Amino acid sequence: MGKFSSQEIESQYNLIKMLLAEPEKYKDAIDAIKKDIAYIPIELKKKLEEENITF
Repeated sequence: MGKFSSQEIESQYNLIKMLLAEPEKYKDAIDAIKKDIAYIPIELKKKLEEENITF
C-alpha cells in the first residue's frame, strides 16, 4: 500500500465524519466502509481511534 499525504488522510477523515453524522442517510456508504476497513490507511485508523469514532 502506498503512502498517503496528510491532506488525503484529512479528506477521508472528514468524509467519514460527515457520513457518520447522518447514518440513516448514508447507510450504504457506511456499510461499504465497514467491509473495506482493513484497507483504510493506518494514519486514518489512528485518527479515527483518537476521536473515538467507530463503525
